[in-house]
Amino acid sequence: MSTSAAPTDSLRLPERAVLLHIGLMKTGTTSLQNAAAALRPELLAGGVRYPGSNVNHRSAVNDFMGHSWGWGTTPVHGAWAKLRAEIDRDTENRIWIGHEFGANADDATASRWRTELGERAHVVVTLRNYGSILPSLWQQMTKEGELTGFEPWLRGVLSDDPDHELLSFRDRIDQGRVVTRWAKAFGPENVTVVVVDKSAPQLLFDAFESMLGLEPGLLSTAKLDGKASNRGMSLEEAELLRRLNLRLRKHLTWLEYCKWLRDSASTGVLRYRRTGDHDTKLVLPTWAAEVAQDRAKTHVEQIVSSGVRVVGDLGHLRAEVRSAEDPPTGAEVVPMDAAVEAILGVVRQGRREEARLASAREEIEALRSAATRGRSSGPTLAEASGRELARALGSRVKRRLRRG
Repeated sequence: MSTSAAPTDSLRLPERAVLLHIGLMKTGTTSLQNAAAALRPELLAGGVRYPGSNVNHRSAVNDFMGHSWGWGTTPVHGAWAKLRAEIDRDTENRIWIGHEFGANADDATASRWRTELGERAHVVVTLRNYGSILPSLWQQMTKEGELTGFEPWLRGVLSDDPDHELLSFRDRIDQGRVVTRWAKAFGPENVTVVVVDKSAPQLLFDAFESMLGLEPGLLSTAKLDGKASNRGMSLEEAELLRRLNLRLRKHLTWLEYCKWLRDSASTGVLRYRRTGDHDTKLVLPTWAAEVAQDRAKTHVEQIVSSGVRVVGDLGHLRAEVRSAEDPPTGAEVVPMDAAVEAILGVVRQGRREEARLASAREEIEALRSAATRGRSSGPTLAEASGRELARALGSRVKRRLRRG
């Protein structure tokens, strides 16, 4: 194992390396992804391709692993093949791909990643103090439909025998197990752990710039708001979303939930509101902090034994975190401005939907007028049957509605 207190030129990956960042969740992954997406031209000018056109590679990563995201969904078929084709076409640059769902891989899937990406691949795992990350993870889960309150969720995740639903979640945030798995699949010399710590917030961007051979400070030039940086929520904000989940989740598909809650209500709160005096910071109960620290010590021992390269201080992962004997873990009152921003987020989403529908109606009307006049708006419109025309119109409307 090699350890570096700060990023240096010695971290630089070989030319045309493929950097696969697998998270973990709540370790700055969203900030990295948004910065990379915002700076695609600048990255390419610096010899790094961040492929695709979306903010992250979630769909491609899930497609490769055969995983879906959200209830009642299936993987986005072809997403990985499309991304892989872009990677293969680039014969000059380093490649930067990944998503925190990569940490969901089991042993066999990690080995498949190694076969798929070949000798050019280097895996990066970003980690935060285990105890401090637990409140952040629960907040994140409330944005994805979580129904359980903070304390019962903690008891489930920290149990030695969690129920089936929480077992897989507990395993994918098991830092020692994740690092050991990927070290075995890729070889420890091809895995780097970056320890994220609030006392050195710039270390994360610095490490990626060093590994990719980018100009120092480039990633920090991206303008990130509260949504893009995925800031933490207060207890009251998270409870507002959880209460909405309890009332609405059973009535919505995953795509509807994303549209009306995840990408509207919660986005409104994160993007346009700052926490204030009426907000409560989530704190671990003492019992939970003690269990988390014991686990963190084991994780650090496993990481050291794995032999991977480490950037930062592993001691941060097992440091004591703030706790209290009986901290607030629920909220009955929500700050007025939090509720206002959540409602405004839904209103903004509704207006976007209205605009998309209006545009689709205009396109339908234009196609109908062209057909009535006998003029073709496409190579086969004039000769199409009524059924074929209706099918073509329906396809265009669906495409239009999916945009945005």
